[in-house]
Amino acid sequence: MKIIKLQLDYLQGPIWMSNVDTGKPLTGIDIIDNDEEIRKLNKKIADLFNDYYEFDFNGQPCQFNEEKERKEKYIMLSLLQQLTDRLNSINDGSYIVEDNLTNYYKNL
Repeated sequence: MKIIKLQLDYLQGPIWMSNVDTGKPLTGIDIIDNDEEIRKLNKKIADLFNDYYEFDFNGQPCQFNEEKERKEKYIMLSLLQQLTDRLNSINDGSYIVEDNLTNYYKNL
């Protein structure tokens, strides 16, 4: 059984691993990787998270804006809930979801 990890990092969607540009999951599980709703949510969450980074004059990420992250926590929680609901609804028993994000955002 595969484990689908939900976690965030700069330029990466919550489903690890994912295509940075499209949000398409790269889990090796066709029902996840080919689901358009999951791809869109994955990309939307990644874009939201990436907006928390501020850049220096060379275009390099230099600071994480925790205040903005706290202000938008309910948006993030809503998107994460939609993603986990979709993952659960299509689950054919071949994977489990390891959510490393929801509790973090609930406690933010």
